Amino acid sequence: MKGVAWAITGSGVFINESLQAIRALRSRNVPVTVFVSRAGEEVLKMYGMIRLLEELVRGEYPNEVVYERDEGHSFPKTGRLYKGVYSFVVVSPATTNTVAKIVHGIADSLVSNLVSHAIKTGTPVLVVPSDLVETTSRIPLLVDRDVCESCSSCVASTACPTGAMSRDQVFKVRVDLLKCVLCGLCVEACPYGAIKLNVEIRVNPHPYYVGIINRLTEIPGVRVLENPNRVLDVLRERGVYA
Repeated sequence: MKGVAWAITGSGVFINESLQAIRALRSRNVPVTVFVSRAGEEVLKMYGMIRLLEELVRGEYPNEVVYERDEGHSFPKTGRLYKGVYSFVVVSPATTNTVAKIVHGIADSLVSNLVSHAIKTGTPVLVVPSDLVETTSRIPLLVDRDVCESCSSCVASTACPTGAMSRDQVFKVRVDLLKCVLCGLCVEACPYGAIKLNVEIRVNPHPYYVGIINRLTEIPGVRVLENPNRVLDVLRERGVYA
């Protein structure tokens, strides 16, 4: 059975839904290689999803996670497309930055290079843009600065085991999401309830960026989908799994 090359870029929109779709494919024994951009890796870490992703695709070749940081400047593992390893390439979530690169034929990143080879080999590409439709996303950790009392000794930052939160004279408290592991200890420690996890936000598309996304449809073999669940629909329709 041919596999699916699933690319993840740096967007919180559809990140959870994308992992659930990957889970669904693996539960049906569809081989999946996940190609993760540098920004995608950061976002996965912010949302505490790195370990989950690696567990989902652990298995025999070609089931693995390919990180951009390990692929140098030539991204050799994207060359698997010329060996017929994958029946589809999926980019979900796809940031507008990656979409713009694909539209303009730029292939200087892991994911844009993967799509470039897919187009050249005639491998179908499914793209789920993060900026196409109105949707919801989550901020991993938020400090409500109207509620924060700017304590002289911030007990929340003291409770943080990774150094992600620190006291600041100007900003009251600083948060480094790249260090945060969403353990929740800061939430429990703050006596004023100023720290919140997984805060839902609305994300609205802008016509300018929607225009760029729509240009993907001009590329033969590339299809734009509204969400990761539609990816599963298409793959099922095309016989990738029953």
